[in-house]
Amino acid sequence: MIKLILVSFVTCFSIQLKAQCEVENNSFREGEYLEYDLYFKYGLIFTKAGISTMNVADVQYKNRNAYKMTLTANSLGAAKAVFSVSDTLISYTTKGLVPLAYLKDAYEGGDYRTERATYDYSKGKVRLRNINKKNEYLRYDTTLVSDNCMYDMLSIVYYARTLDYGNMKKGDEVTVPFLSGRKKVNMTIVHQGVESVSANDGRKYNCIKLSLTINERAFEDKNEAMKVYITEDPNRIPIRIDSKLKVGSTRALLRSYKGQRN
Repeated sequence: MIKLILVSFVTCFSIQLKAQCEVENNSFREGEYLEYDLYFKYGLIFTKAGISTMNVADVQYKNRNAYKMTLTANSLGAAKAVFSVSDTLISYTTKGLVPLAYLKDAYEGGDYRTERATYDYSKGKVRLRNINKKNEYLRYDTTLVSDNCMYDMLSIVYYARTLDYGNMKKGDEVTVPFLSGRKKVNMTIVHQGVESVSANDGRKYNCIKLSLTINERAFEDKNEAMKVYITEDPNRIPIRIDSKLKVGSTRALLRSYKGQRN
Protein backbone atom coordinates (compact mmCIF):
# COMPACT_ATOMS: atom_id res chain seq x y z
CA MET A 1 0.00 0.00 0.00
CA ILE A 2 2.83 2.41 0.89
CA LYS A 3 4.57 1.62 -2.38
CA LEU A 4 1.34 2.19 -4.30
CA ILE A 5 0.84 5.55 -2.57
CA LEU A 6 4.42 6.60 -3.39
CA VAL A 7 4.04 5.58 -7.04
CA SER A 8 0.74 7.45 -7.26
CA PHE A 9 2.31 10.54 -5.65
CA VAL A 10 5.28 10.55 -8.05
CA THR A 11 3.00 9.98 -11.05
CA CYS A 12 0.72 12.82 -9.97
CA PHE A 13 3.71 15.13 -9.38
CA SER A 14 5.13 14.25 -12.82
CA ILE A 15 1.81 15.08 -14.50
CA GLN A 16 1.66 18.37 -12.59
CA LEU A 17 5.23 19.22 -13.62
CA LYS A 18 4.50 18.59 -17.29
CA ALA A 19 1.31 20.66 -17.00
CA GLN A 20 3.31 23.52 -15.45
CA CYS A 21 5.63 23.42 -18.45
CA GLU A 22 2.76 23.87 -20.89
CA VAL A 23 2.26 27.34 -22.36
CA GLU A 24 -0.51 28.89 -24.40
CA ASN A 25 0.62 29.32 -27.99
CA ASN A 26 -1.21 31.91 -30.08
CA SER A 27 1.76 32.90 -32.24
CA PHE A 28 2.56 30.04 -34.65
CA ARG A 29 1.17 26.80 -36.03
CA GLU A 30 2.17 23.83 -38.11
CA GLY A 31 3.02 24.83 -41.68
CA GLU A 32 4.84 28.02 -40.74
CA TYR A 33 7.94 28.47 -42.90
CA LEU A 34 10.50 31.25 -42.49
CA GLU A 35 13.49 31.86 -44.77
CA TYR A 36 16.48 34.03 -43.90
CA ASP A 37 19.62 35.42 -45.48
CA LEU A 38 22.54 34.41 -43.31
CA TYR A 39 25.50 36.72 -42.60
CA PHE A 40 28.82 36.00 -40.90
CA LYS A 41 30.78 38.68 -39.10
CA TYR A 42 34.55 38.48 -38.78
CA GLY A 43 35.96 41.70 -37.35
CA LEU A 44 33.62 44.64 -37.97
CA ILE A 45 31.80 43.68 -41.19
CA PHE A 46 28.83 41.39 -41.81
CA THR A 47 29.22 39.44 -45.07
CA LYS A 48 26.39 37.53 -46.74
CA ALA A 49 27.33 33.91 -46.41
CA GLY A 50 24.33 31.62 -46.85
CA ILE A 51 20.69 30.88 -46.12
CA SER A 52 18.78 29.68 -43.08
CA THR A 53 15.25 28.33 -42.63
CA MET A 54 12.88 27.67 -39.74
CA ASN A 55 9.73 25.59 -40.06
CA VAL A 56 7.11 23.89 -37.92
CA ALA A 57 5.50 20.53 -38.76
CA ASP A 58 2.72 18.47 -37.20
CA VAL A 59 4.10 15.00 -36.38
CA GLN A 60 3.71 11.94 -34.17
CA TYR A 61 6.46 11.59 -31.58
CA LYS A 62 6.33 8.32 -29.63
CA ASN A 63 2.62 7.94 -30.47
CA ARG A 64 1.59 11.42 -29.41
CA ASN A 65 0.72 14.59 -31.30
CA ALA A 66 3.73 16.89 -31.39
CA TYR A 67 5.41 19.81 -33.09
CA LYS A 68 8.66 19.30 -34.97
CA MET A 69 10.63 22.56 -35.22
CA THR A 70 13.53 22.51 -37.66
CA LEU A 71 16.26 25.09 -38.19
CA THR A 72 18.81 24.78 -41.00
CA ALA A 73 21.83 26.97 -41.79
CA ASN A 74 24.02 26.49 -44.86
CA SER A 75 26.96 28.51 -46.14
CA LEU A 76 27.12 29.30 -49.86
CA GLY A 77 29.56 30.68 -52.42
CA ALA A 78 32.86 32.18 -51.34
CA ALA A 79 31.95 31.88 -47.65
CA LYS A 80 31.58 28.13 -48.05
CA ALA A 81 35.10 27.92 -49.41
CA VAL A 82 36.45 29.82 -46.39
CA PHE A 83 34.40 28.11 -43.68
CA SER A 84 31.82 25.49 -44.64
CA VAL A 85 28.68 25.31 -42.50
CA SER A 86 25.77 22.89 -42.83
CA ASP A 87 23.77 22.73 -39.59
CA THR A 88 20.39 21.20 -38.76
CA LEU A 89 18.70 21.67 -35.38
CA ILE A 90 15.46 19.85 -34.53
CA SER A 91 13.24 20.19 -31.48
CA TYR A 92 10.22 18.05 -30.71
CA THR A 93 7.65 19.47 -28.30
CA THR A 94 4.08 18.75 -27.25
CA LYS A 95 1.37 21.03 -28.59
CA GLY A 96 1.75 22.89 -25.29
CA LEU A 97 5.46 23.41 -26.05
CA VAL A 98 6.74 20.95 -23.46
CA PRO A 99 10.18 19.88 -24.83
CA LEU A 100 10.49 16.20 -25.75
CA ALA A 101 13.76 15.90 -27.70
CA TYR A 102 16.54 17.95 -29.27
CA LEU A 103 18.80 16.87 -32.14
CA LYS A 104 21.71 18.74 -33.68
CA ASP A 105 23.85 17.79 -36.69
CA ALA A 106 26.56 20.33 -37.41
CA TYR A 107 29.12 20.19 -40.22
CA GLU A 108 31.42 23.13 -39.57
CA GLY A 109 34.91 23.69 -40.92
CA GLY A 110 35.51 20.02 -41.66
CA ASP A 111 34.24 18.74 -38.30
CA TYR A 112 31.00 16.85 -37.72
CA ARG A 113 29.31 17.29 -34.33
CA THR A 114 26.07 15.76 -33.08
CA GLU A 115 23.84 16.15 -30.07
CA ARG A 116 21.01 13.82 -29.12
CA ALA A 117 19.03 15.04 -26.12
CA THR A 118 15.87 13.40 -24.77
CA TYR A 119 13.59 14.63 -21.99
CA ASP A 120 12.02 12.47 -19.29
CA TYR A 121 9.28 13.65 -16.89
CA SER A 122 8.48 10.34 -15.20
CA LYS A 123 9.93 10.85 -11.69
CA GLY A 124 8.69 14.25 -10.63
CA LYS A 125 11.65 16.10 -12.15
CA VAL A 126 12.87 16.96 -15.64
CA ARG A 127 15.71 14.67 -16.65
CA LEU A 128 17.52 15.55 -19.84
CA ARG A 129 20.03 13.08 -21.24
CA ASN A 130 22.43 14.60 -23.78
CA ILE A 131 24.82 12.52 -25.91
CA ASN A 132 27.45 14.61 -27.71
CA LYS A 133 29.86 13.36 -30.38
CA LYS A 134 32.56 14.93 -32.54
CA ASN A 135 33.57 13.13 -35.73
CA GLU A 136 31.76 10.01 -34.42
CA TYR A 137 33.80 9.96 -31.18
CA LEU A 138 31.89 10.32 -27.92
CA ARG A 139 32.66 13.57 -26.12
CA TYR A 140 30.20 13.07 -23.26
CA ASP A 141 26.99 11.33 -22.25
CA THR A 142 25.41 13.25 -19.39
CA THR A 143 22.04 13.57 -17.65
CA LEU A 144 20.88 16.93 -16.31
CA VAL A 145 18.16 17.23 -13.67
CA SER A 146 15.85 20.18 -13.03
CA ASP A 147 12.81 20.94 -10.88
CA ASN A 148 11.48 23.17 -13.66
CA CYS A 149 11.03 23.11 -17.43
CA MET A 150 14.29 22.99 -19.39
CA TYR A 151 14.78 24.30 -22.94
CA ASP A 152 17.30 23.84 -25.74
CA MET A 153 18.71 26.23 -28.33
CA LEU A 154 15.74 25.90 -30.69
CA SER A 155 12.74 25.39 -28.41
CA ILE A 156 13.78 28.48 -26.41
CA VAL A 157 13.18 30.69 -29.50
CA TYR A 158 9.66 29.33 -29.98
CA TYR A 159 8.99 29.58 -26.23
CA ALA A 160 10.06 33.24 -26.31
CA ARG A 161 7.42 33.89 -28.98
CA THR A 162 4.64 32.82 -26.61
CA LEU A 163 5.39 35.19 -23.72
CA ASP A 164 2.75 37.77 -22.78
CA TYR A 165 4.49 40.91 -24.05
CA GLY A 166 1.28 42.89 -23.63
CA ASN A 167 1.96 42.83 -19.90
CA MET A 168 5.72 43.33 -20.17
CA LYS A 169 7.78 46.49 -20.49
CA LYS A 170 11.39 47.33 -21.26
CA GLY A 171 13.65 45.80 -18.66
CA ASP A 172 11.30 42.96 -17.69
CA GLU A 173 12.77 39.46 -17.89
CA VAL A 174 11.91 35.78 -17.69
CA THR A 175 14.45 33.15 -16.57
CA VAL A 176 14.25 29.42 -17.37
CA PRO A 177 16.66 26.45 -17.11
CA PHE A 178 18.54 25.84 -20.36
CA LEU A 179 20.66 23.09 -21.93
CA SER A 180 24.21 24.28 -22.63
CA GLY A 181 26.29 21.30 -23.71
CA ARG A 182 26.91 19.15 -20.67
CA LYS A 183 25.64 21.81 -18.24
CA LYS A 184 22.31 23.13 -17.05
CA VAL A 185 22.40 26.93 -16.91
CA ASN A 186 19.89 29.74 -16.60
CA MET A 187 18.66 31.42 -19.77
CA THR A 188 17.21 34.89 -19.18
CA ILE A 189 14.96 36.49 -21.81
CA VAL A 190 15.17 40.27 -21.40
CA HIS A 191 12.68 42.69 -22.97
CA GLN A 192 14.84 45.51 -24.41
CA GLY A 193 12.13 47.70 -25.88
CA VAL A 194 10.73 48.17 -29.39
CA GLU A 195 12.74 48.93 -32.54
CA SER A 196 12.02 49.27 -36.26
CA VAL A 197 13.93 46.58 -38.16
CA SER A 198 14.47 46.37 -41.92
CA ALA A 199 14.11 42.85 -43.33
CA ASN A 200 15.32 41.48 -46.65
CA ASP A 201 11.79 41.36 -48.06
CA GLY A 202 11.90 45.14 -48.53
CA ARG A 203 9.75 45.92 -45.51
CA LYS A 204 10.26 47.41 -42.05
CA TYR A 205 8.73 45.83 -38.98
CA ASN A 206 8.09 47.14 -35.49
CA CYS A 207 9.85 44.55 -33.36
CA ILE A 208 10.22 43.63 -29.72
CA LYS A 209 13.94 43.35 -29.07
CA LEU A 210 14.89 40.40 -26.89
CA SER A 211 18.26 39.61 -25.38
CA LEU A 212 18.79 35.95 -24.48
CA THR A 213 21.58 35.66 -21.95
CA ILE A 214 23.21 32.75 -20.16
CA ASN A 215 24.09 32.93 -16.49
CA GLU A 216 26.02 29.91 -15.21
CA ARG A 217 26.38 31.07 -11.62
CA ALA A 218 24.16 33.17 -9.40
CA PHE A 219 26.57 36.13 -9.18
CA GLU A 220 28.38 35.82 -12.49
CA ASP A 221 28.04 38.36 -15.29
CA LYS A 222 25.57 37.25 -17.90
CA ASN A 223 26.87 36.13 -21.28
CA GLU A 224 24.59 37.10 -24.16
CA ALA A 225 23.88 34.10 -26.41
CA MET A 226 21.67 35.83 -28.97
CA LYS A 227 19.44 38.77 -29.78
CA VAL A 228 16.05 38.08 -31.32
CA TYR A 229 13.79 40.73 -32.86
CA ILE A 230 10.18 39.52 -33.07
CA THR A 231 7.24 41.35 -34.63
CA GLU A 232 4.86 43.25 -32.37
CA ASP A 233 1.90 41.63 -34.13
CA PRO A 234 0.32 38.40 -32.82
CA ASN A 235 2.54 36.19 -35.03
CA ARG A 236 5.72 37.22 -33.16
CA ILE A 237 7.80 36.35 -36.25
CA PRO A 238 11.58 36.48 -35.69
CA ILE A 239 12.72 39.16 -38.15
CA ARG A 240 16.36 39.20 -37.13
CA ILE A 241 18.44 36.81 -35.05
CA ASP A 242 21.98 37.69 -33.97
CA SER A 243 24.06 34.84 -32.51
CA LYS A 244 27.55 34.77 -31.10
CA LEU A 245 30.12 32.18 -32.14
CA LYS A 246 33.50 31.31 -30.67
CA VAL A 247 34.97 33.18 -33.63
CA GLY A 248 32.83 36.05 -34.92
CA SER A 249 29.03 36.05 -35.01
CA THR A 250 26.08 35.41 -37.31
CA ARG A 251 23.01 37.40 -38.31
CA ALA A 252 19.86 36.01 -39.91
CA LEU A 253 17.55 38.49 -41.68
CA LEU A 254 14.07 37.47 -42.81
CA ARG A 255 13.59 37.28 -46.59
CA SER A 256 10.23 35.47 -46.87
CA TYR A 257 7.52 33.80 -44.80
CA LYS A 258 4.33 31.78 -45.19
CA GLY A 259 1.89 29.71 -43.14
CA GLN A 260 1.38 32.21 -40.32
CA ARG A 261 -1.16 31.54 -37.59
CA ASN A 262 -2.65 35.05 -37.59
